[in-house]
Amino acid sequence: MKMSSVLSLVAVLVVVSLSLVEAVNNYPIIGVMTQPTTSSQGDCNGDCLYLAASYVKYIESAGARVVPVNYYADEAELSELFDSLNGFLFVGGGAAFPKSAQIIYDKTVSANEAGDFSPLWGTCMGFQWLCLAATKDTLLLDPSDGTKMDAENYSIPLDFRADAVPDSKLFGMAPQNIMDVLSTQNVTMNNHHYGVWTPHFEATPDLANSFNILSTNNDRSGKEFVSTMEHSKFPIFGSQWHPEKNTFEWQMNTDGRPYEAINHDWGAIEISQYTANFFVQQARKSSHKFSQQSVETASLIYNYRAVATTGDFVEKYFFPKDFKSFRTLNVQTDTSSREVEQDAEVRGSAAPQ
Repeated sequence: MKMSSVLSLVAVLVVVSLSLVEAVNNYPIIGVMTQPTTSSQGDCNGDCLYLAASYVKYIESAGARVVPVNYYADEAELSELFDSLNGFLFVGGGAAFPKSAQIIYDKTVSANEAGDFSPLWGTCMGFQWLCLAATKDTLLLDPSDGTKMDAENYSIPLDFRADAVPDSKLFGMAPQNIMDVLSTQNVTMNNHHYGVWTPHFEATPDLANSFNILSTNNDRSGKEFVSTMEHSKFPIFGSQWHPEKNTFEWQMNTDGRPYEAINHDWGAIEISQYTANFFVQQARKSSHKFSQQSVETASLIYNYRAVATTGDFVEKYFFPKDFKSFRTLNVQTDTSSREVEQDAEVRGSAAPQ
């Protein structure tokens, strides 16, 4: 075997070994935010919360489980969730910035400052929520003059910041083929009217001093916005674009044309899977866990049914506005709960030691 091949093999083994050492939890659970909707589909009846199923599939595809998080959850419930979950995902959509997102962001920062590893990712609207949370909801999203960014239904490559990428947690160790696809192909699907212009981001101390800009992009009118960022110290990541859509959104118009300009080719699927794998690997570094198996089982997304829908999403989950994310089952009176616990015990007894 050539020496170069031996060195390459050693490098791969070192990376794998480091990944295994960092992973303290191979049963990660991620909290994914819901948001209000006036949909008449499913059981919503025009006033409920929803979660696009593509976000759930995205997380599950990388080997994690999902707990839906109530948009209206109070601090007491979020504190229980935070100690039980291994990370959070702020999703895309069109909802106002909620108190729950600020609480989760603040808890994430405080935990990591104390050495308690806990990751957070924001996609599209979730990216904007990260920016709002970092500025304590004082930031005005761009544009603030009554116009909109021209970046809806818009798949483009990333314009990487060369000085930021080598030291990036998200992209610093990405395979070259991933970086090539991201930088040259139309694989990052943007679907937003608002965001943060790059000069505004750089002139806002709470953003510029906390986050590194990894990539920017221009909207169709040529105005530059921040498209990918990560916290300079903590495992907090934001993409103004949608990595989950490439793999899991397939809505079609009645005439057979795609509903959205989503790239589904091999490279697009690779970058979607790369970002999912990366974030879930971050979650594996968190040692948080539910104190009771019955509560974990009752809180997981498996207790809800996805509904086929029209519009932006192939499937959605619908929830009552007062649903509890941290669910306690009364095993003495609820037969279905006893069956769930028994099933969990059977699975647990067969788990590898």
